[in-house]
Amino acid sequence: MWTFLSVALSAVAIVLALAGQWLPATALVLAAVVVSLVGGQRAKARREADFRARFQSVERIRETHDLSGFRQIRDESGEVAAVRAVRKEFPGISLADAVALVRA
Repeated sequence: MWTFLSVALSAVAIVLALAGQWLPATALVLAAVVVSLVGGQRAKARREADFRARFQSVERIRETHDLSGFRQIRDESGEVAAVRAVRKEFPGISLADAVALVRA
């Protein structure tokens, strides 16, 4: 929904700019940016809430999951590959938490 609204505002801004209405076009571009930022933050919050509902916490993951596979990936392919694997295995985990799991 947020993406659609942002695209719609941008499209109207383009039409206004082509018609020579620069001030309203600029205002709509700024509104589109704000809508996009708000939508992104809401999506991030939703992903993190889904993660917390599914896995409770990073500490809980440490207690209940075998993380040796991620350490092996880290040793063989590097930390970035391991963090990517953690984030794929545990959708919604923050980047900082994924890095902490890999480094632990």
